[in-house]
Amino acid sequence: MTLELVEDGCHDGPTNMARDRALIPALSGHDAVGRIYGWNGAWISLGAFQRAEREILSGCGVPMVRRPTGGKAVLHGHDVTLGLAARLDGLLPDVPAGLRDRAVKRAYRALAIPIVAALRDCGLNASLAEETPFARGTGRTGDCFAHVSPNDIVNSDTGIKVCGCALSLAGGAVLLQASIPFGEPLVDLASVFPNPRKQNVMEWNPACLAEHLLDAWREFR
Repeated sequence: MTLELVEDGCHDGPTNMARDRALIPALSGHDAVGRIYGWNGAWISLGAFQRAEREILSGCGVPMVRRPTGGKAVLHGHDVTLGLAARLDGLLPDVPAGLRDRAVKRAYRALAIPIVAALRDCGLNASLAEETPFARGTGRTGDCFAHVSPNDIVNSDTGIKVCGCALSLAGGAVLLQASIPFGEPLVDLASVFPNPRKQNVMEWNPACLAEHLLDAWREFR
């Protein structure tokens, strides 16, 4: 199962989401396609079903865009973002065709394992939270990085979330969107989220993500 991956520069929120939505139609003739990209400033992406008025501070001044995937809000601009689409028949060949669109956890793990390996090769001490002592719920929060579940990708030593991921499954394909911070936020988290998390700057080399993700994909897929 091969992955076609491009590095796609920095864009505004609507452009980035439109290009991620276009990944599933682009699967025609491919097993999996992806793009690694950035943002042209601070943006908030909201999960497909998230209500901003409940979880984002009014008047924060940061433009918002809605993702085609679920999950909680992500503050972008200081991160590398990955959009990745794959055919479920190739990703989950042992799952009956009629059940693949509901195999959310299986699809997530199939995509997350090569991402974890690539992040480790880039210098992040990354693991699935369920493989560490830190898997836990954090109560109600609208901030993706303030919530850690067993499926999340965290720092193996500290439990701090290092990658926010969200999925959408439909029509025999899956779309994953992942955000990996690498510097200080462009705006104060306290101006965006009620009860903001403590910010931790993660040191890693984003320039090598594409190379290592392709290597990990070949190894695990």
